[in-house]
Amino acid sequence: MLNVGVDIGGTKTVVGLVADDGTIVASHKVATPTHDGALIVEATVGAIERVMGQERPLAIGIGVAGLVDRSGAEVLFAPHLDFANFPLAQVVQQRTGLDCVLENDATATAWAEYRFGAGRDCRSIVAVTVGTGLGGGIILNGELIRGANGTAGEIGHIPWVRDGLPCACGSLGCLEQYVSGTSLTRKARTLVDEQRSTYLHKACEGNSQQLTGAMVTDGARAGDAQCLGLLNELGHELGAGLSAMVATVDPDIVVIGGGVSSAGELLLQPAREAFAARVIGAHYRELPPIVLAECGEDAAMIGAADLARGLTR
Repeated sequence: MLNVGVDIGGTKTVVGLVADDGTIVASHKVATPTHDGALIVEATVGAIERVMGQERPLAIGIGVAGLVDRSGAEVLFAPHLDFANFPLAQVVQQRTGLDCVLENDATATAWAEYRFGAGRDCRSIVAVTVGTGLGGGIILNGELIRGANGTAGEIGHIPWVRDGLPCACGSLGCLEQYVSGTSLTRKARTLVDEQRSTYLHKACEGNSQQLTGAMVTDGARAGDAQCLGLLNELGHELGAGLSAMVATVDPDIVVIGGGVSSAGELLLQPAREAFAARVIGAHYRELPPIVLAECGEDAAMIGAADLARGLTR
């Protein structure tokens, strides 16, 4: 049977028809009109209708880059989207005639990795997405952990640096300001503006605002010292942050996804080093492996679709 999976992100919205085994049968991508909630709904519903075609899926699962209430009905707050206490599930259900459930996008990603990806042989996993921001999801003993309010797993908003950099959530010094694609490009742009990186200056033709995280990763793969240093620094901060998560929930495995994870071992190796140096009892326990995610950029969509199957059981 087929369900619809939706991933509403800060730049794009991806919709797909997903089979029981996590296979994507059809998909469609549109830009997310982030600053207008009504337009986000229109874009999402339009993409759902296009993907459905003549099929009649059972239900819809939506992963959204924001805080979702425990019932899976309402977006409480989304720092990069125009949603606040918004009954998105009800609105989409009314428009499509299909039952709908919401989930945080990083939590949906964690579920996809648990069911179909790098954590499929484990009972307890922590999955972290290092993208524009930093998100996380937790599965313990086969149960998705949502917390009392549905907002568990927000590793990106662990208070990290007292009175540190301002975060889109409204706080200061959140971990995602130091571990994310945004932090990576911010530091890389500073190198260009201060003319301290010949490689990056050439890559963006001297316009630091055109610089991307992918350019940094390419430079690191080419052996550029500054690019390697940026990824090494980010990886060490990530590993230190993971030590806090693992000290709290003690998973079998830690899975790293998101766009920045395309750097592979250039990110994961320094993360493992910092993690092993910081996690409690490192010399007296078996440390969970830190591995790359397997479900790719469609993970949140796949996970959301699979979670929607609970509406039809």
